[in-house]
Amino acid sequence: MPEKVTAVIRHPENVPLITTKLQCPQFQGRMVERSSLLQRLLPAGCQVLLVLAPAGYGKTVLLSQLAGSCSRPTAWYSLNSYDDDPVVFIRHLAAALPKHASQNEVHLHRLISRTDPEELCRSALSFFVDVLASLPSGGLIILDNWQAITQPAIYQFISELIPLLPPQTQLALAGRNSLELVGQLALERLYLAGQVQLIGSQDLKFTPEELKRLFGLRACALEEPQAERIAAFSGGWPIMVSFLTQAGEGLEEGRGRVPQTLKAYIDREILQDIPGNVSDFLIKTSVFTSFTSADCDELLDSSVSEEHLRYLESQQLFLESREGRFSLVPVLRSHLRTKLGSEKCALFKKAGTIALSRGNLQQAVSCFLEAGERESIPELVVRLAGEAIMHGRWQELGGWLEMAITVEEIKENPRLSLLLALVEIGRGQLSHAQKAVQQAESLFAAFGDEIGLAECQLVKARLSRGRGALQESFDFLFDAEANLSASRYRLLLAIEKSIIYHSAGRFRESREILQRCLEEYEGSGDCEALVRILEALGNITYLCGEPSRALLLFRRAMSLCPEGIMPGYNFQDMMSAIYDDWGETEQALLIAERSAAVREKMGLTELLPSSCLQLALVYTSLGRFEDAERCFLQGADYVREHDSDRSNLALNLVFLARTLAIQGKWVAARSCALEALEVVESQPYLFRTSVPAVAGLILARTGSLDTGLALLVGAAERAKDMGFLKCLAYCYQSLAHLFFLHGDLEKAREYTQKALITSAKINDLQNYVTCYDWYYPLLMHGLEEGIETSFVQRVLRKVGPRSLKHLIPLMQRGSPAAKQRIIPILLEIGGPEARRALAALREDPVEYVRNMAAEAYERLTGPEEPAQPAAASPTLSMQLLGPVRIFVDGQELTGVKWRSHRARDLLVYLVHVGQPVTKDQIIDALWPGDLQDLAKADAQFHTTLYRLRSVFKAYNLPDPIQRSAEVYALAVPVTTDLARFEALLKSGLSQQTNSVEQMHLLEEAVKHYRGDYLENLDYPWAVPEREALRLRYGEARLRLAQCCLEAQQYEKAIAELILLLKRDELNENYHCLLIEAYARSGQRRAAQRQYALLEKTLRKELGVQPSPETQELFRRLTLGLLSG
Repeated sequence: MPEKVTAVIRHPENVPLITTKLQCPQFQGRMVERSSLLQRLLPAGCQVLLVLAPAGYGKTVLLSQLAGSCSRPTAWYSLNSYDDDPVVFIRHLAAALPKHASQNEVHLHRLISRTDPEELCRSALSFFVDVLASLPSGGLIILDNWQAITQPAIYQFISELIPLLPPQTQLALAGRNSLELVGQLALERLYLAGQVQLIGSQDLKFTPEELKRLFGLRACALEEPQAERIAAFSGGWPIMVSFLTQAGEGLEEGRGRVPQTLKAYIDREILQDIPGNVSDFLIKTSVFTSFTSADCDELLDSSVSEEHLRYLESQQLFLESREGRFSLVPVLRSHLRTKLGSEKCALFKKAGTIALSRGNLQQAVSCFLEAGERESIPELVVRLAGEAIMHGRWQELGGWLEMAITVEEIKENPRLSLLLALVEIGRGQLSHAQKAVQQAESLFAAFGDEIGLAECQLVKARLSRGRGALQESFDFLFDAEANLSASRYRLLLAIEKSIIYHSAGRFRESREILQRCLEEYEGSGDCEALVRILEALGNITYLCGEPSRALLLFRRAMSLCPEGIMPGYNFQDMMSAIYDDWGETEQALLIAERSAAVREKMGLTELLPSSCLQLALVYTSLGRFEDAERCFLQGADYVREHDSDRSNLALNLVFLARTLAIQGKWVAARSCALEALEVVESQPYLFRTSVPAVAGLILARTGSLDTGLALLVGAAERAKDMGFLKCLAYCYQSLAHLFFLHGDLEKAREYTQKALITSAKINDLQNYVTCYDWYYPLLMHGLEEGIETSFVQRVLRKVGPRSLKHLIPLMQRGSPAAKQRIIPILLEIGGPEARRALAALREDPVEYVRNMAAEAYERLTGPEEPAQPAAASPTLSMQLLGPVRIFVDGQELTGVKWRSHRARDLLVYLVHVGQPVTKDQIIDALWPGDLQDLAKADAQFHTTLYRLRSVFKAYNLPDPIQRSAEVYALAVPVTTDLARFEALLKSGLSQQTNSVEQMHLLEEAVKHYRGDYLENLDYPWAVPEREALRLRYGEARLRLAQCCLEAQQYEKAIAELILLLKRDELNENYHCLLIEAYARSGQRRAAQRQYALLEKTLRKELGVQPSPETQELFRRLTLGLLSG
């Protein structure tokens, strides 16, 4: 509150009433309707609206639109310095009140006759409360230009009036005041209770939609780039946008310069009201594009920068803050820089030195240019750009070259030419890169620079690879290698060599190169280099058929990235592919969509075909064929139009053919497959293997059987040689399908076994699901013969009821063992048809089949609450969620001396697989590196088996391992927290949506999830189940939050949703539900903050706005339509 002063009270007869102040302004011309902002104003339950911002933010316009849209009686009072007098203020406020409000004129005259200002204001309270109470439907009082008021008595009057306002009567107050006005009016308690709404400069900025409407209203012939420059230069400051829009045609010539009329406005309305020391601070720090308080202190040799910044923030004076760094609105910064005077060069040079010491080369270059230090810029760029390129920041380097280096300097400097070539490669402009590297090469040759020539060879190798000329790429690379040992591009050399090897199908050599790089950079502290290596290593590991290990590498890379996004050439496409292979298609889609959004945000158009390919593959898995076809075609068209990497064209075409064939569009599929095969002829070995693996089946099914079979057999041989297991599985599946189709059952069964074993090894189940109509004979044969039973069961569980038309006939004619394998699938699928099949099996002649069927039938038809496992003596139980713990009759065995953790892990593995496994499978699972030394592996296996049996014997437990027919299985019953979690989750999800029963079951289920599956075990075989359970746990938490929301248990819902957002802060659905939970619980400020956080997060990470559905949710919130 302003300091107390002695007021001079005028005699009421000497206080003229200026009625124009009491009229809502009618603005000339057409103004932008702030409809989205108006919807947020004065929600239900709010008493006070504070609109606080510097000059030119449209406060008066907004309030006039609010008054125009208000259905209640409205009082308008425009304030100026004349009104900073209690009598004048009270008299005008009384006159402003609506005519149909009852006023006692005698009482008013006596009131304003008082000579003591404090007594006057105290007496006025009862008068105004009575007057406002006489309004039957309440009213809206608007006080504009509050910054004109300084009298403590008036502040005291308003702060005491607000809590006494009658219901449905609200006060809107606007001014250039600081954010401290909340405290000055003693509104803290009401603000925390959500009864005071604060609209600041950030809220008043024009949104992109409002900018478009403004340009339309002004009939401005602005091109989109020009409009974007206006938006960026003005920072959304409404009056600046208006000025700059009127500048229209002259904006381009004056780019970055402030028109004279704007300068005068800024000086008069902004700068003259700022204290001199703060104004001086603003002018001098305008040399920075962005800065911290420490930067300012160093620039100014002071220690008060933080204090000045706090003042500017409280006054909302055009200071943007993001992650501890500040920046000024460009138009204001541009004007302030004209005031630097004779200190300009020295300040810019010092700022450049500070920026350089902070590693901010772009700002350093900009500052040195302004300081007139131009001759040092090329050397500076060359010295620091190598690190940027090595760490994948080619866009940053491209900005430096465009901003600070002339075309002539690039042509004369081989290093700059080489850097330009690398930037053009990043942009996908291979022909431009070719010209730049040729220029660099000729200059290096003239200077006799052998290292420079070797670096040119590295770039030429990359260009040759982009054209598919691998042998030429090899030649360039190995010619360069000897002279690159001392180059800063050593890491690029290693990664490029790795890519060339894997494109040539030499996976093992590719992987070895990257593993050596990883060993070299481990512990170096160079996180960016490690991320590049880990991502590349993850990609080749996936191709080698180790998706679980690849996912671990990707996760480690992401943990080293500040924004959790890998910066390399593939971003997270391979991660999406892994989840898609595993049948986690929704997670695959989420990753693919985010990857595409990040690439679009960063302008990585060259990667568009790769993004389109992965998105389309996931859409196909989801059955969204129209979306898939659109994405495939978009990726293919981009390559054709931009003469880009043609291997992407071949892949988009061949998988488009697959999608068409799945829909039965065989003619169109054949056409695409033939084009893909033609394109891929000139591409590297990897693609000449993978494309035929997909195209072969299509040609065979459309009249070219021999050609199709030859393509598949050849691709299978090549895939097997290179260790490309996913491609090999595709070939085997297609061959088995074709031989089944043509009645060659011997070959069909041979390839079925190979297909199932290969697919199970990499957990690639989704292809069987997506192409079920082709591959169901393979799955049925697998069940009949017991080939990879667990894998086949998981595939059929995901296929669901569609598989019953094949399962039930097999059940009727199959062996007892086949029936035993089918029963768990029927139990998982459920439904009337599955129940009837199980009922029939209860009459089976084989006893254990009857018993299994009866148990499954009871579980399907019995009560929903999952039954507790039957007790056994002694009882073995295990906790698999979180760290592994093992109990016998309640006594923990986890900490006993197993002598080798492998003995414990053998027990865990057998519980994990849940079916008999061979010795070779166990060795591959627990000692994957020892398969080449069979004698050693055999000895380790039997030693471990002996140790496991010894532990059980010591606790008087029966032998846990049963061996029969060369397979090993658990011989003792085991209860696990995992089984309990899954049973509770399944039971909960089967209940009526959002019912109390569902909520209780889900609460019980999530209690059992103490951590990720086999949390401290890093075996690859545990990863798919771990990821699947992590996703199911997230699904359970989400469903539980929705149940709590429906049951009006808002605090529980909020707690659940906060936990979910910690796991995935980009999940818009989680944000929406949390916003709704806050709103329904009456925490509207929290809901608004959550929406603001969502906007900020999506804009920063993905460069997108919330979806229209989310924006509509927020609109409903601000209108008070969301309530408990």
